[in-house]
Amino acid sequence: MTEIDGFKSIAGDLPGFYATNRAIVGAVSRTSVGRYYYYIFLKYREAIYHNLSNNVIDRFELFKSRFNVHTLVLKTIKYYVGEDISDKLNKLRKMRNLCDYNMSAIVNNKHIGVAISIVQYLESRLLSISAGTDLDNAFVMALNDIKTYQNKQKM
Repeated sequence: MTEIDGFKSIAGDLPGFYATNRAIVGAVSRTSVGRYYYYIFLKYREAIYHNLSNNVIDRFELFKSRFNVHTLVLKTIKYYVGEDISDKLNKLRKMRNLCDYNMSAIVNNKHIGVAISIVQYLESRLLSISAGTDLDNAFVMALNDIKTYQNKQKM
């Protein structure tokens, strides 16, 4: 099992470990949703990273702090695989944000179920990412979008 796969394992195991402690069901659900998001996000990020051509751009652009890596991955996926996949990953990210930042929201096992469904769908599409000109072009387009946005913000 890879370290990234460990996020999914933890997300699945948490509800069972704490099933008898109702006082923390919200915290467990929030943590589980977050781990599911990071599992699938990192899977997509790594698939993009490993399939980019060496000559397209420094692969480490995916890890540089001046670019929002979540946006870069989402936009690359949108341009390469399509909006459906990008939208599903973004929906899961929004759920993760809700869990992490909105403490007044009620989060429970239903949210975990939705996260699992989205992750399963995204896993089934993950193998569609392969090396080639289409992926390289999608990455460059995504990177250019982000740079254009950043330049507009500076004006």
